[in-house]
Amino acid sequence: MVIPAALAELLLMNIVGRITGGLVYILIISFLVIAPIEEILKFLAVRKWIYRSLEFNEIMDGIVYTVSASLGFAALENILFVLPLGISTGVARAFLAVPGHACFGALMGYYIGRAKFNPAKESRLMAKGIIYAILSHGLYDFLLLTRSSFSSFVILLLVALLLWIRIQLRKAEIDSRIRTAQTEGIEEGKQE
Repeated sequence: MVIPAALAELLLMNIVGRITGGLVYILIISFLVIAPIEEILKFLAVRKWIYRSLEFNEIMDGIVYTVSASLGFAALENILFVLPLGISTGVARAFLAVPGHACFGALMGYYIGRAKFNPAKESRLMAKGIIYAILSHGLYDFLLLTRSSFSSFVILLLVALLLWIRIQLRKAEIDSRIRTAQTEGIEEGKQE
């Protein structure tokens, strides 16, 4: 998904660059180009190859599989950045981009996991996860791309996302335990 993302982003960034510049350009490419393209492609990878799998059998799996897809995306993206820009870019991306992609993936994955086990709200929960991932990714990119004193706020954003994810992980773990207990109760009832 990195290659289609890079091609689409380059094309759209070129078009937006012809129309506008400065802070407006950064705002548009952050929230309307880079973040939506990358997060939607990561979502599609999980939705197409993992979501219907029998192994995806608890809410926590949404987080695990989406974070895995996000880290794979970040790894290849980092290679594409490091080759032309050098090792210092790789080091910076290791401390910011990799955790960032993991956070965006966890945020989206929590809602994908909930959607899997709530068919009545499946579409709404998936949309919510994608939107949250896009907004947090867009803010992350916007802060970094301004290359101003605001860029340092990206650390606060990542810390806030990690704290929020910690809460969601606890909820997912509790929901998974409840679903497991219910499933075991149903199986015991069938055996009697």
